Amino acid sequence: MNNTMKVVRWEIKRNMKSKSFVIGLFLTPAMFALVLFLPSFFKGANGSSEMGMMSSQTLAQIVPGIFAGIILLSIIYTGMMTFQSASQERKDKMAEIILSSLTPTELMQGKIFGYFVLGLIQVFVWISLALPFILWKFEVSILSYLFTFDTIIFLMFAILGYLFFAALFVGLGATIEDVSASGSFQGMVLMLPFVPVMFISSILQDPNSTVVKAVSYIPFTSPFVMIFRLTLMKDWIWWEIALSVAILCLSIWICTKLAGKIFKIGIQKYGKNATPKEIWKWMWSS
Repeated sequence: MNNTMKVVRWEIKRNMKSKSFVIGLFLTPAMFALVLFLPSFFKGANGSSEMGMMSSQTLAQIVPGIFAGIILLSIIYTGMMTFQSASQERKDKMAEIILSSLTPTELMQGKIFGYFVLGLIQVFVWISLALPFILWKFEVSILSYLFTFDTIIFLMFAILGYLFFAALFVGLGATIEDVSASGSFQGMVLMLPFVPVMFISSILQDPNSTVVKAVSYIPFTSPFVMIFRLTLMKDWIWWEIALSVAILCLSIWICTKLAGKIFKIGIQKYGKNATPKEIWKWMWSS
């Protein structure tokens, strides 16, 4: 655990000193603010009071869902950075030096938790910048709807979603020598977090439809879909939530085990990107 925490601190320190990370930290919320709030300035008082006209029940559903969605998107984005980090270290042959003082498992765990903290830092900065503006622009006490039990459920799906994709990405990153030359297989895996976008219209039409319920239990889609569904549903079905969480937890455990095997072998191999056949062989190696 001590070595894992060393990797966590190293990843945080390295990225916080990166100009691209710091610029993105402040530029991203500025772009969102421009897109979301600029039109409201042209609507006058009517536009600024739209949120104030919402019912308390509606806000109690929407606010926690939006908050969890922001956290999930942020930490998924930083989770994808584990892919680039592992790939870069493999390409630069830094893994030989790093692994001389710790195990591949400690390195993988450190990357996952390190980028999780970086994602939370992003969210904290974004909300710190946006909250004063929201409180000023809209006549709604956002915080009163945020600190609720519902928020805990939403955050649980956000965190589980990150752990699943982070394990997937860090394992995949260890199979690639050159990110720019990664194959179609790796590209498809990186697109998995965006698959739920295909079901947005179905969720809006009926969050309890058969198709929507089915994708609520698939680990690649369940974090986003469940957050979206619960935001729209007035009455939650708790056994569905429990089943989705159980499947996601089991998937995280399996994915972490398999990613650990891939990472252990792949991070120390150089010369070319691994093929799907080689990755499959590494997954089932002893």
